[in-house]
Amino acid sequence: MRKPGPGNRLMDDYVRRRGAGLCEGLLVLCLGCTQAEFVPITTDAADALGPADAGVDQRPAGDALDADSLPDSAPTCPAPSVPGCLSLSSGICDPVCQTGACDWCAQKCSYLAPAGGGAPEPVCTRKGKGTFPDPCTVSPGGAPLESDGCDAGSICLAPVIGDSSAYCFGLCRSGSDCLYGSACGQRRLSAAGGSVSVCDPPYDQCGPDGTCCDPFTNRGCDAKQVCLLVPPDLGTGHSRTVCEFSYGDGRDGASCVSARDCQVGYTCVGSTCRRVCGSAAPCQGVSTCISFGIEFGWCN
Repeated sequence: MRKPGPGNRLMDDYVRRRGAGLCEGLLVLCLGCTQAEFVPITTDAADALGPADAGVDQRPAGDALDADSLPDSAPTCPAPSVPGCLSLSSGICDPVCQTGACDWCAQKCSYLAPAGGGAPEPVCTRKGKGTFPDPCTVSPGGAPLESDGCDAGSICLAPVIGDSSAYCFGLCRSGSDCLYGSACGQRRLSAAGGSVSVCDPPYDQCGPDGTCCDPFTNRGCDAKQVCLLVPPDLGTGHSRTVCEFSYGDGRDGASCVSARDCQVGYTCVGSTCRRVCGSAAPCQGVSTCISFGIEFGWCN
């Protein structure tokens, strides 16, 4: 315990006075804080902030742009326009080149068979996605084509008229429009009449590295197809075949344009149907097997 004395009393008086001064200073600071005013920034004050805030949207939240006040921006789609294709159509559009006045965002150019017969007419119709050999649905002859399920540049045909099976074929004007060296030929558009030029199914090369079907046994083709011998590959010399959907009734000596004009077991050489021959099926009598590629030939 500290003993009372003059020195101690002087120290106590100093402490009391020092503490009172600190309290008075804190009181002034506290009163100053409680009396301070915080003024919100007004619009004029915000404008005075300078260009750093110039990009801030000052409109009320509900004051959005009216969509009706914006300019119209309907989508536009250019015509597919097959590269290098020279349009020869005088109608509304060209089914081969895919040019003309169709709504190319949703339509394609195809052919319509007139109800009264005659040449097919170009028409704009809704496009699908199918390409050869995708199945499709043939619209009734003479009816406007709403959609045949085939993509631009393709058309839905029934290879055998009256058969319910139909497939997407590529439109063409010559063999240069077709892939895999296939020929471009005429096929019936519908039972109502008319014909269009489309690409044959792909030709397959024979030989050790080939996958061609067998024109004697039909092995290698689907149930609804027949194996026909077509002109050989001029580059490799190998024979070629095709799995066709239809065939004709031409036999030896009958006129033809393609192998499908001839009977099964025959092919078209030049413009004449000839019997197919090979190591597994030699010619009969005095006929000679003339090479039609390395693997197969025709009876002379």
